[in-house]
Amino acid sequence: MHVRLIETCLQDFSKYSKKHQVKYVDLLFDEVPRFVGRKFVFSRLRGSWRRRDLQPALDLLVKACMVHTICQTAATGVPLGAEADPERFKALFLDVGLAQSLLGLDGVEWILDAAARLANAGEVVEAFTGQELLAYGDARRAAPLYYWHREARSSNAEVDFVIAAGATLVPVEVKCGRRGQLTSLRRFFDSRGSAAPYGVRFSTHPFSALGSLHTYPLYAIASFACGLDDTVRRAIQSLR
Repeated sequence: MHVRLIETCLQDFSKYSKKHQVKYVDLLFDEVPRFVGRKFVFSRLRGSWRRRDLQPALDLLVKACMVHTICQTAATGVPLGAEADPERFKALFLDVGLAQSLLGLDGVEWILDAAARLANAGEVVEAFTGQELLAYGDARRAAPLYYWHREARSSNAEVDFVIAAGATLVPVEVKCGRRGQLTSLRRFFDSRGSAAPYGVRFSTHPFSALGSLHTYPLYAIASFACGLDDTVRRAIQSLR
């Protein structure tokens, strides 16, 4: 099924792209899955390509919702877009299953042997989370996603997603297992104070609320995403 969907997408590119753009759209469609969970840099694509040729092709994929860009933001307040850097972004593919197929994963074998180790498990879980957050966002408008990254000589820090719930900043960390430090999340808290009263972790841990950390299992991302209205947000905050 994944293979047929991919072939259909590739066939449609020639219908909606200018003739000279098709090869660039094809290239990015194949390459974006390799960058899931990482900063997207045109110069790191396989082959010798110019950004001025690739950028319009990427814009077409974004407009078609085949790819979503997650921009880096300083996240010192709202709106998050006011401090977003369009030159620094991650590229989120349409679907994690399609992305894994493009990378050569045999889905049948993986389903039959779920314990098999995925080389990109952390990136896939992060992409899945972004995919779910977008799916349960406001259907009336495209809801942009942002992440936070601080570059320092000896203490880089990155939070996978930052969401604005009213005037509140909600940092979101994603873990593919039960272990994992939350150093970046703590650094975000330390630098934002009351603007970020709580943070969210998606992982294989069960539901919990410990201090300012609210944990959701990966299967329950929808219950968080759909709970960003005033009533449910107050209920979440009351758990602190």
